[in-house]
Amino acid sequence: MIVAEQVLTAAFPEFEVVTSLRPDGGLLLVLRNDGRDVIKRAVSKGQAQNAVQLDWVISSIRRDLALEAGMSPAIARLQSQSRTRLPTYEYA
Repeated sequence: MIVAEQVLTAAFPEFEVVTSLRPDGGLLLVLRNDGRDVIKRAVSKGQAQNAVQLDWVISSIRRDLALEAGMSPAIARLQSQSRTRLPTYEYA
């Protein structure tokens, strides 16, 4: 989990990043600004251990912060949540 905490702290340098371990092995992430909780997010164990999923979490938090500030994030800055093609099925 230490790596995930370091990545989250580096991703949000303008905030105080507080993480605490959850019983299921995930993290509770709190971003604070001037002593006020700006955002709270539960990060599952799988998201914390997978770099791509952790990037998705960071992207969604940035989107939420931008929307809360009244700004619409640029589409090019948003990451797609679908990284793989949809499954195809063959009928026998």
